[in-house]
Amino acid sequence: MHDLVFFIKACVASKTLIASVCGLFVIPLAAWIVIRLLAPYIRRMDNDPAWQAPIAAIAATTPGAVFLLLAVIDLIGASSSGCLQFLWGRILFATILALTILAFTRATIVAANRVAQIRALIKLSHEPAEDIRSVAQRVGVQVRVVPFADPFCALARIIAPVVLVSRGTLERLDPQELEAALRHERAHALRADLPLSAALSFFADLLPLPTGDLIATYSTAREFAADEHATRGIAAHQLASAIISLAGTRKLAHSVAALAEDAANIKPRVLALLEERAVSASPIGRRVVAVAMLTAVAILSLMPAVLSAVNDSACSTKGVLS
Repeated sequence: MHDLVFFIKACVASKTLIASVCGLFVIPLAAWIVIRLLAPYIRRMDNDPAWQAPIAAIAATTPGAVFLLLAVIDLIGASSSGCLQFLWGRILFATILALTILAFTRATIVAANRVAQIRALIKLSHEPAEDIRSVAQRVGVQVRVVPFADPFCALARIIAPVVLVSRGTLERLDPQELEAALRHERAHALRADLPLSAALSFFADLLPLPTGDLIATYSTAREFAADEHATRGIAAHQLASAIISLAGTRKLAHSVAALAEDAANIKPRVLALLEERAVSASPIGRRVVAVAMLTAVAILSLMPAVLSAVNDSACSTKGVLS
């Protein structure tokens, strides 16, 4: 007991290991609470899907990213701390290390399973016929055909993205609708939606705090944004027709961007494509506020650990024995 009291006095005096452990638990939770307060504001950005999607994704990933960065900073700082001369210091250091490894391993395994699903799907696919390849070359994407009767059209693979289309899709879509669908998937590639989605899934699994509404906001917004981008090169009604034709598409892995996977969003997307909409006021104000608030959350979350590392004084026994 005397050793424990001595250790606590030493570490509190030096503001090292105990502060690191407390911060590792408290700061990501505090960041998540602030993100929860910001979530309704982000959801109201639905007239600006091109920005709403990445902002929602970054907000959802922030608590997990903060946790990982703090854990790394804490481990680096604590490894040279004099607190490790105490048994309790070594226990706390081992706790930080174990929690970090456990969280990282869990998120990595889940991510690896998603990648394996996509690889299996690509392995089943084959090169398209010449007419399909011609449409794909005109759009600027690589296409592979999966021998499934169920309709789906999805972008897969972060490096060298490929559009996977099922045999059922090719039977349902005419050439103009197919081009519209491929342009939609190309928009996902140009907007880096797959890397963003992978990061979102990883950090959400790393620290599984409730962020489902922000993930749903991101998933919805990225489809509207891809629709808007696709219609720069093709008539809106052709994309709307393709979405309707593929309604009820089969569920694929989270690491792909499917054209019409979410049935709840099909009607709003089609209406948005077909209706004449008045030009809305510039959303730049909301963008600035959302980005500024997320930046502030990140800086304030990491500042204590950075300042502690800069001003660190090792666990010293000097003056504690008295």
